[in-house]
Parts: sequence; C-alpha cells; structure tokens
Amino acid sequence: MDTRIVVTGILKDNDEFLVVKRSLDDNLYPGAWEFPGGHLENGETLYDGLKRKLYEEIGFNYDFKPIITNYSDDVENNIHNIEIDFIINVDKQQVNVILSNEHCDYKWVNKDSNLLDEYIKSKLDNI
Repeated sequence: MDTRIVVTGILKDNDEFLVVKRSLDDNLYPGAWEFPGGHLENGETLYDGLKRKLYEEIGFNYDFKPIITNYSDDVENNIHNIEIDFIINVDKQQVNVILSNEHCDYKWVNKDSNLLDEYIKSKLDNI
C-alpha cells in the first residue's frame, strides 16, 4: 500500500476561511472547493512542501506551524493518505491571492458555507 502525504493551508481571519475552487477542466474533483495545498515531493519537509504549495497555488508566503492532522485510507486505490493541515491566522486584507491554473476562483467563507462539503466542514469543526 502506498502512503501519500498531503499538506494544506487553512488561512483564517477571525471566523472566515480561504477556500479555492479547482479548475472546471481539472482531472481530479473539477469545480470542487478546497483549502490550498497538495502532495509533498520526495525529500521535502512538511513546512517546505506547504510553503511551496501555498506560493504556487495562491502566491502566499508566510511562517506557520501545524495544528491538525487527518488520516484516511483510499482502499479502492490501495493508498494511505496522511493529511497535515496548517492553520494560519491572517488579516485577509493583507492577503493578495494570485491563483494558479489549478484553480479558477477563491472566496472567504465561514464554517457553515454551502460551498463546503462535509469533509471540509468536519475539519473546521475542530478549529
């Protein structure tokens, strides 16, 4: 069984969170709303991987520390997913989002937003 490590950045301003929308022509979950992040490259640390992904996906550079860890199995594809979420407190007025071609939109939403699926909402319940 393969193990994949995913890092995500949960940018938080008071009771609002930054989510990005996957491009509509993306192969994986087109049009889905998510937190910015992705898989680590070989030999990459959690911190360096998240820093790279946040810069690539939304043009964001910041120092942060991990808060939440989630684990899930993708039994169908024989993969273990270990997801490390970093909560980053920000002033959203100071965040200049520059989307990559992986994403087509972004929004600041609260925990109850109808844009969020139950998996994302369950993460936010822990914050």
